[in-house]
Amino acid sequence: MTDLEYFISETLEGIPIPVTKQRILNAVCSHFQVSEEAIKGKSRLKNTVLARHFYMFFLKEKKIFKTLTKVGVETNKDHATALYAIDKLKHWIENYQDIKETYNNINQKLYNN
Repeated sequence: MTDLEYFISETLEGIPIPVTKQRILNAVCSHFQVSEEAIKGKSRLKNTVLARHFYMFFLKEKKIFKTLTKVGVETNKDHATALYAIDKLKHWIENYQDIKETYNNINQKLYNN
């Protein structure tokens, strides 16, 4: 490691990485091994729907979009679908360990990559 690389790593340590919608999309796609097009598409495959729900949830949780309408537009759904997906996933995170682990894994990817 050069002196410059060391200085940069020490200077940037502790500064939070900004979370963007593209960063969320990449983390969710990577975790579920689905394409961006699938998440924003009409697929009703279980894995794709769960990935889409996580994407909507993180968009709202990380305050990328302030309204459910904008979350819905981002995923080609309406606000009611976004509300249902977010509420359902919030319930699952609170009650199912495997979903909570998935949430934690994706959340960790948002800040580590």
